[in-house]
Amino acid sequence: MDINYLLMLQNFREATGGFLDTFMELITKLGVTSTIVFFIGIVYWGINKRQGIFLMLTLYTNRIVNGFIKITACVYRPWIRDARITPVPEALADATGYSFPSGHTTNAVSVWGGLSLNPKDGIKCPKWFSIIFIILLLLIGFSRNYLGVHTPQDVIAAFVIGAAVLFLTAKLMPLIDERKNMDLWLMLGGVALCVLLILYAALKPYPTDYAADGSVIVEGSKMAVDSFKNAGMGIGFFVGWFIERRFIKFSTGENRTEDIIRLIFCIFTYTMIDNFSGSAASALMGAGLGEGFAKALMQFVCVFYFVAGGPAIVKLFSKFFVKSGK
Repeated sequence: MDINYLLMLQNFREATGGFLDTFMELITKLGVTSTIVFFIGIVYWGINKRQGIFLMLTLYTNRIVNGFIKITACVYRPWIRDARITPVPEALADATGYSFPSGHTTNAVSVWGGLSLNPKDGIKCPKWFSIIFIILLLLIGFSRNYLGVHTPQDVIAAFVIGAAVLFLTAKLMPLIDERKNMDLWLMLGGVALCVLLILYAALKPYPTDYAADGSVIVEGSKMAVDSFKNAGMGIGFFVGWFIERRFIKFSTGENRTEDIIRLIFCIFTYTMIDNFSGSAASALMGAGLGEGFAKALMQFVCVFYFVAGGPAIVKLFSKFFVKSGK
């Protein structure tokens, strides 16, 4: 039934000349991790730090959970399961790893769903904003089916998983401030979970199916790379968040000039580091480090800088200039 549904959408695309393709490609980009992180950066660096932390905690927890489930279920992409499925070519670049559950959808629930909740001490959006965010995350989920890169169950499971993590994070946030050393235990637990994901991805067996010509249809180790990356992101977040919380302690909303400077500086420098990370990972692989470990390391660097490194540099220089002014 799931394949028939995708074929129905595919027939619609073909019958209408793909007039919705560009729109759906744009919508699906709003669930890509890099796009999501850009929006979080605007909130975290320049508007409301606490809201940014809430969104990041939800996002990276979802990425870790998604990583575990994908390499446990090992569900092939729709076009591998059935040769009749022809995805929109432009959507294939971001359709990496196994299919179940949809990473774009869990990303969307994490951020657009998180913005719709209006958490305590976060950004207070008008009610109609929340409605727009919910419609947007539903459209992102549907776009994954329309483009032919995910089945309905991939998307539905991602909605359920993403929503569960979102609401658990909303309950957890107040406890971090109320209970002594809760941040330490959360950091240690998060890092331990990420290390476990790396070990699991590296050591578990993967299904091996062969085509008629004897070639391997899907190489499991390649499919597991996303899980390594998710683990690297998670470690970068939990370690960076703890260090920022205990030692850096930047704030938003108190000095708008500093907020703007931080936002511009961090966007510029983070973009440079993120763009460099691909070639750095390739260099590490060339030096003998496996693809999964190399990309996990670079994701750690990027996310750690995002959470702690960039804000620390801005705060250091702002203190220097204040002292110099005196």
